[in-house]
Amino acid sequence: MDIINVSNLYVKYAARKKYNMAVNGVSLDIKEGESAAIAGESGCGKSTLASALLKLLPENAQVSGNVMLDGIDVFAAGEEQLRKIRGNTAGMIFQDPGASLNPLFSVKQQIEEAITAHFGKTEKEELKRKSLELLSDAGITDAQRVYNSYPHQLSGGLQQRVMAAIALSCGPKILIADEPTTALDVTVQAQIVELLKKLKEEHKLTLLLITHDLHLANALASRIIVMYAGKIAEDGAVKSAKTALHPYTAALFKIIPSLDSPKRHFEVIPGEVASAEHNGNFCAFSPRCPYADDRCRSEKPELKEVKPGHFVRCFYPGGKK
Repeated sequence: MDIINVSNLYVKYAARKKYNMAVNGVSLDIKEGESAAIAGESGCGKSTLASALLKLLPENAQVSGNVMLDGIDVFAAGEEQLRKIRGNTAGMIFQDPGASLNPLFSVKQQIEEAITAHFGKTEKEELKRKSLELLSDAGITDAQRVYNSYPHQLSGGLQQRVMAAIALSCGPKILIADEPTTALDVTVQAQIVELLKKLKEEHKLTLLLITHDLHLANALASRIIVMYAGKIAEDGAVKSAKTALHPYTAALFKIIPSLDSPKRHFEVIPGEVASAEHNGNFCAFSPRCPYADDRCRSEKPELKEVKPGHFVRCFYPGGKK
């Protein structure tokens, strides 16, 4: 059964006298219990899509289309219903915990505020017990110290674990993790990956990861949804550049540095990231694509299922033979 349904979603931002498109007609369904990752370069629309799922977009955003979470129409929901969606239905871990946590309040105040906002007034001892339990569940060994600390007293890894505890405080069915390992060192990144795996299994969550790192996506998700220019370029089980059917997905794998490479140089995708404003009658990736030909530069490809459960927006899936 599907727990996330997105249909023909468009999101654009007002900027002076014009609008800048961020998400350009995205439709996707995610099944209950599934682990999926939305990947792509900065500016491809992945974080805007994640924010749209919980109606957390800024006031200058103009939205059309439909988003359903566990059968609830998010865009039609009132403030009271949105409060339940943002907690009971879905929890979110944001990419910069240092900016998401309020520096003026202790961890105790912030985690207890989340609990009381959704469950009403709760006895002080019960609030403390549940808070410490959530912090321990998030892999924090010295939960009592962290509980009484302020965000600036914690490392980036501990801040992210606190964010995970707050996201799980209302027992959500869906966990959305937006770039959860950004600005963390490699060792802590690995710990956060293991934490997310553990939480997904123990709480039977549907996990939606937002990332630019396809190796991270593969570590956590069985399904990769690659976005480019505000649209889905590829959607399926993609494990490497060899199994990628869209040249953009293959390029994203190739630009990740390898310690085994004897040349010690960085691969890059030539050209600039296409804007989601792209409405021309040609493939948005064609200026950067090694396989582009006259057809790519004069026709716009549609997202098509090229094999069971694997969708690609390309005239030559897998590259020209």
